[in-house]
Amino acid sequence: MSSSNAEPKKTRPYITILRFTIQILSFFIINYVILELIFQVDLSFYFEGLIKALPIQNSPRNSLSNGGGFVEYILYMINQADFPFLLLGLLILLSLLFSRSFCSFLCPIGTIQDVMALASRKKNRQISQKTHKIMINLKYAILAVLLVISFTLGFSKIVDPLFYYNYRANLGTFHDKPIGYFSLSEYIFVFFPSIIEEIVNTANIQVLFADFLTFFLFFFYIGVLIVSFYYPRVYCRYFCPFGAMSGIFSEYSFLKISRNPVKCTGRKECGICEKICPMQIKILDEKFEGFTGRGECILCLKCIEKCPYNALKLKFG
Repeated sequence: MSSSNAEPKKTRPYITILRFTIQILSFFIINYVILELIFQVDLSFYFEGLIKALPIQNSPRNSLSNGGGFVEYILYMINQADFPFLLLGLLILLSLLFSRSFCSFLCPIGTIQDVMALASRKKNRQISQKTHKIMINLKYAILAVLLVISFTLGFSKIVDPLFYYNYRANLGTFHDKPIGYFSLSEYIFVFFPSIIEEIVNTANIQVLFADFLTFFLFFFYIGVLIVSFYYPRVYCRYFCPFGAMSGIFSEYSFLKISRNPVKCTGRKECGICEKICPMQIKILDEKFEGFTGRGECILCLKCIEKCPYNALKLKFG
């Protein structure tokens, strides 16, 4: 790293304010039913078609949104033996043009996690680098399993319809909701409310112990949400199937963050960018010409905002 004689500047949260404003607006537009209930208006004409499929993580069974995320629809089309050329092409194009900025600015699950991290009194906590490197591969493993199941299901529909129907029956709800078990969106907006409603209606918590999967999912995602208070974007880092699929293409995105090695004072004298990165990217080990953190950067722009030496810039190309 090069030393800099420049005086550190006082940073102001302009980018954070802009990002949170866009996040809140996006949250209510995607879940426009909330606005309909509050203001007693019909907004479906304006929003229903717009949010049917978005490059975010969102459950199509969420009764508030009437839409879903790209990966859910891509997997569903594959297991129906209908290859999603359009959606996959759009995902690749958007990832190349905008990287994973949708995760940071538009995704409702990202917004929820950011609000939880904001409410935490313990800032800038980081998981050990060794553990982080291992866990970061979990979402890619989850995506690989989902793709294998979806492709084999779709292929069997073409070559052996009888086997396909048996296979589909054995998969249970996976056929209709491919990423349901791996989706924090599904948990927050669908699974958890239905469990709580049944507990309230029956005045009995027996539903939690109906089967091991229900018990596991209920408490696993509660654990994920609790951890999100202390470690930002835990679900995005380690479990999100959309983050995995988008990250594969975002690694080659034209939109990157570049670092000026002349202005940057390095990890020893500063290192603020790494301390505040919600995805725990080792920014100072990345190429200074432009980096995406191997597709992990969600372009929240916190590093640019907080850099006291103006050493980081958004770059296209």
